[in-house]
Amino acid sequence: PPWPGHPLNNTHKPTALYNSMIHPLVPFAIRGAIWYQGEDNYGDGMMYYEKMKALIGGWRTVWGQDDFPFYFVQLAPYKYNNITALPEMWEAQLKSLSIPNTAMVVTNNIGNVSDIHPRNKLDVGKRLGLCALARIYGQKDLVYSGPLYKSMSVEDDKIRISFDHVGSGLVSRDGEALSWFEISGEDKKFVKAEAKIDGNTVLVSNSMVKKPVAVRFAWNTTALPNLMNKEGLPASSFRTNR
Repeated sequence: PPWPGHPLNNTHKPTALYNSMIHPLVPFAIRGAIWYQGEDNYGDGMMYYEKMKALIGGWRTVWGQDDFPFYFVQLAPYKYNNITALPEMWEAQLKSLSIPNTAMVVTNNIGNVSDIHPRNKLDVGKRLGLCALARIYGQKDLVYSGPLYKSMSVEDDKIRISFDHVGSGLVSRDGEALSWFEISGEDKKFVKAEAKIDGNTVLVSNSMVKKPVAVRFAWNTTALPNLMNKEGLPASSFRTNR
């Protein structure tokens, strides 16, 4: 926030504050932006997507560049009191990838659930760098994202999950069974699921759920899942039933 005594400390107009922050920079050339923010917004749900559209659109407008690159960091897991508020925020951040020329860094394997500001920023920077190298500097064969939910299909008593950005293949980070998968039947009650990698997809099931309809992954504020691609980039949380 502005320093004590600054006139914007007495206003509740966020547009004025953002203009104050950005206006001194507008005369300078810009190649793109990176954004790592949101802890106070963790309860916004899908409204955060609307805020991201406004933020990105506003910056692109004042710089007179309709689609300069905007890369952002997904919040790391943290022990908030509401166990679904952060996953709903992750969902909004995932939705923000529908905004043109954006990319997202997932941090659910380098966080600290006891520290809202985890200290490992080096890997955050490296992952943002991968986005820039692949998307701006032309290294088209570079894998810059972890697996992102693409689609699901029901196969008897299992659900097959397909992903974008599988890279050279899906793996478990620690060599253990895939964690933080849940499945539900028609009653919409989610239970812990068994998940197995099958090629570039994951098969999810629970022997007690004979007619599955939906899957959730890492749907908890403290989730530290182990699904990633072979390039070491983690999968983002998702749910199939929103």
